[in-house]
Amino acid sequence: MKGMWILLCYILTTLLAGCLPADEKVKENHQDTDVVLNQYFDALSKQDYDTMVKLYGGDYESLIGNNPSVAKDDYKKLFENYCTINGGNIVKIDTIIEKTKISDEEYIYKLSFKYLDDTSFENGKQIEYTVKKIDDSFKVMGLPPYIP
Repeated sequence: MKGMWILLCYILTTLLAGCLPADEKVKENHQDTDVVLNQYFDALSKQDYDTMVKLYGGDYESLIGNNPSVAKDDYKKLFENYCTINGGNIVKIDTIIEKTKISDEEYIYKLSFKYLDDTSFENGKQIEYTVKKIDDSFKVMGLPPYIP
């Protein structure tokens, strides 16, 4: 009987976890830097700017400066313009080349990217991204790769 109760609790917990709103699923994974980094670039490849805003911890000043007609607090539209008008590139991670732990709250990744058609971004150019804990959640501190 006790084994049946444990099994029932496990099944119920699993089912309820699957019913969490998407926001909660993103939030619960903020403790794993690899997951956060991959979610950020997965959202970029899907042009899911809402999710990108949730996973981004960097500064918006350059986005605001390049988009004076967009409200300063319309972060979704600022990201969209950056990626579709201002020179930000819609790419996905090709390889995590290196991960360096700076502290329990900060990691630096060296990444290479590819375009959505799987061609190499900038001939395999390596770009560093910092993932940092902000308010109990890890956030990606850099904007998508930029080519003017």
